[in-house]
Amino acid sequence: MLNVISFRSKYTDALLTGSFGIGYSIESLLTELLALGLPLDSLSGMDNKLVEVVEKNSHIAYAGVTDELGIVLFHSDNSLVGHHFADSVARKILNEKRPIWQIYDRFDGERYYDVSIPLFDHDKNYVGVVRLGFLSSIVDRKVEEAIAQIIINVLVTFLVIAILLNLFLRRSVIDPVKQLSGYAESIANGIFDSESTIRSKDEVGRLSYSLHEMGGILQKQIKELKKSGRELEQRIEVRTQELADINQDLKKSNDGLSEALEREKKLSDALRNSEERFRMLFEKSKAIMLTIDPGNGAILAANHAAEIYYGYYIEQLLKMNIGDINVLTDTEIAHEMDLAEREERNHFYFQHALASGEIRDVEVHSGPIDWGGKQVLYSIIHDITDRKKAEAELDRIAHYDSLTGLPNRLLKSDRLNQAIVRAKRRGSLVAVCYLDLDGFKPINDTYGHDTGDLVLVEVAQRLEHTVRGGDTVSRIGGDEFVIILTELESQDGCEFILQRVMQVIEEPIILQDVELVVSASIGYTLYPSDDSDADLLLRHADQAMYVAKDRGKSCIHLFDPEQDRQVKAYRENYERLQEAILNGEFVLYYQPKVNMYNGQVIGMEALLRWMHPEQGMLAPGSFLHILTDTDLEIELGRWVIDRALKQLQVWQSKGMDLSVSVNIGPHHLQHSGFVHHVKEALINYDSVAANKLELEILETTSIEDLSRIIQPLLHCQEMGVQITLDDFGTGYSSLTYFHRLPVNTLKIDQSFVCDMLEDPQDLAIVESVVRLALAFHHPVIAEGVESIEHGAALLRLGCQLGQGYGIARPMPAESVANWIEQWHDDTDWQNLKKRLEIDSNTDIKTVIASHQQWLSQSIETITNTESHSNWIFSDSNSCSFGRWFHGAGYFKYGHLEQYGKLRKCHEHIHLLVEELNELSNSGQQERMLQKLDELNAMHDQFVNQLQKLLSKID
Repeated sequence: MLNVISFRSKYTDALLTGSFGIGYSIESLLTELLALGLPLDSLSGMDNKLVEVVEKNSHIAYAGVTDELGIVLFHSDNSLVGHHFADSVARKILNEKRPIWQIYDRFDGERYYDVSIPLFDHDKNYVGVVRLGFLSSIVDRKVEEAIAQIIINVLVTFLVIAILLNLFLRRSVIDPVKQLSGYAESIANGIFDSESTIRSKDEVGRLSYSLHEMGGILQKQIKELKKSGRELEQRIEVRTQELADINQDLKKSNDGLSEALEREKKLSDALRNSEERFRMLFEKSKAIMLTIDPGNGAILAANHAAEIYYGYYIEQLLKMNIGDINVLTDTEIAHEMDLAEREERNHFYFQHALASGEIRDVEVHSGPIDWGGKQVLYSIIHDITDRKKAEAELDRIAHYDSLTGLPNRLLKSDRLNQAIVRAKRRGSLVAVCYLDLDGFKPINDTYGHDTGDLVLVEVAQRLEHTVRGGDTVSRIGGDEFVIILTELESQDGCEFILQRVMQVIEEPIILQDVELVVSASIGYTLYPSDDSDADLLLRHADQAMYVAKDRGKSCIHLFDPEQDRQVKAYRENYERLQEAILNGEFVLYYQPKVNMYNGQVIGMEALLRWMHPEQGMLAPGSFLHILTDTDLEIELGRWVIDRALKQLQVWQSKGMDLSVSVNIGPHHLQHSGFVHHVKEALINYDSVAANKLELEILETTSIEDLSRIIQPLLHCQEMGVQITLDDFGTGYSSLTYFHRLPVNTLKIDQSFVCDMLEDPQDLAIVESVVRLALAFHHPVIAEGVESIEHGAALLRLGCQLGQGYGIARPMPAESVANWIEQWHDDTDWQNLKKRLEIDSNTDIKTVIASHQQWLSQSIETITNTESHSNWIFSDSNSCSFGRWFHGAGYFKYGHLEQYGKLRKCHEHIHLLVEELNELSNSGQQERMLQKLDELNAMHDQFVNQLQKLLSKID
């Protein structure tokens, strides 16, 4: 800090010393002239001398000579001659009459170092002062340059240290770490034989030893896992065999039952023919048999097998009623008998109670028989409890999820079909809801599948407790559930239930003191609004669920049939575009870009066209929106770049020096392979210079995308590729794009250019964009040039480059050469330059007249106190002369020296008008009249400078 302060002091002293030296030179010259007896104010040629001093000494801002009262006699700025300086510098030199310097805030708002040297005549009388000044900002800039150099030196020192440190780290740390990384990769690939040669006892050596130990442990654990896997496979195989055996037993049981039924049928026939024979068979049969009085249900007879089965003595059974054994209610018995009749079966399924209290499932075959001359029922009972359990297990496996116990896909489909049937009959609504858990995968990955399974079980239980009794919750795999809501009256009722489901799921799940949180995305559709079958309803709910996920998850979304139709149409169009690329149906048309001032063809814009086999030539507006943000957009963008470079190569071989611009979307720009593909394409067409390829970036790209496309564009610029900001003025923030993007050229959107001749607002926008581009030295091109009048208007605004239907429509590549010949023969466009040059003097004269009219009207409005005019005092940029000066005037005459002098004079006139208006409003008439004289003098000077400009042009 001290060095910077010292440098500032020394540099300031050096400038002051130089300024004093120049001042003494001027003082010496004036003293010699005064010694001849000449008055100070009579010395001619001093103004030019002072101007020469300022021009030859770059740090000197002004030089002047005042008399003893501070009135300027000579000055490098002629406008200050006669000005009275009564500032602190003038007072101090008047009092001390010796050379001094002082920091001085001048009337122009700038701070100067002012050097003052007194002048004495041959009689040693004080007659005036020589004053010179230089800007304090010169010192500030020099100090900033010194600080920058110090920073560079420090950075270089740090860079050398970093390189040495890198070499040390590479030898002592990086190489051993690379070796350990290789060994770790071998372990990850299941290779445990490789060894590390690191034997040091530092941290790296200990890490190497630990890594070898870990490899050994992993190898051992892998072996154990493989062993556990084999054991699990064996258990599964055993369980599979057991189930197969159960099925086989069931088959044998059914076969035995069939045989028994056949035997029993024969037995029944025999019994009918011989009661005695029946009695013998009844007693000796191993089948459980009873005879029952059909009137009151009393048990009339029981065989030995029944005694053993029921656990009662025969005497006890004979005192019992069949209702004492059959535990079904009368209603259930009637229902079963009715069902057997409808199913045309000759047996019934009941539940009988044993003496032990155990309830068993039985299959009862009954028929009439004569018993002691009385018609009774005989019943043959088979125990089917084990079969029922096996069937129930098979049914559970077939219809329920093994993890959560919820209905699976099969049972869910059956219940959904039943719900649709009921809804049709009752006129109610059915909601098919597809639910997917948000945040489940991180839990599964972090805590393992066992924890994930527990979360699914907990969610399943919460869902079952939340929905109503007649609703169905089904798990169809992974973390996906389907909920069928029945008997709904409205969509609001469905939404209410689903909101409750969302709240229940989002409540924290506590597992082993760990709090886990998940949410859900739910898509649903309503039947019969969505009048589809069960499978399609489920698919629609699934589609709605993905829409909910896309909207940020933890959302509920209702399936929209219209949106579904749009999605299907989109998919069909997308697939058709894929076919079009494969079939080579796309072509490039080229629209010329020209310099409207000199008539030169500067390049072509490549525009995509689809040669549709049925619909003919299609413009990009009819299909590009389908490709937006898709892989197909990238594929087609690559094709366009390759085809454009190939066409450039063809034109170049024919001696046609053209450039080609291609339009690139933000999605393509952000693709990781974009820069590589551009580089590869330039290598493939190496005869084409990179600066002949131009990328046009839409200004309607979002600000978020903007931050991600800057680096790819910078890489392309480094290769020499040109960048154009297309459709400038139509996007999110034109100035943001203009400031941040590495842009070579601005392209004004055609929507402004087309109507600029009729719409003043569009004309003002075009003029602003042109002025902005010229101020920052960027070329600007206008698209939408529909006529030669558009071209003339653009040239007057300072825009030389253009394209549009007024110049040429897009054309096939093979038509470009013929069009260029016709363009050079187009006399209207080729003579446009001469037409504008003829109008140049007229433009200036019109501007002068307009400015004089504005000034006269302004003065009239200010001085006429009775006037209530709504006259607007426009600023120096928006008045007619200001617009001409920064637009067409700059384009035509900006290179002339006199042109630059007009700006300060014009701005001063506007400043004086504003001061006059303020003085008039405050009632200071005397001061207003003084300023009015100054305004008229300044205007005369302004007109004189314009006349000089006219003489230069002539």
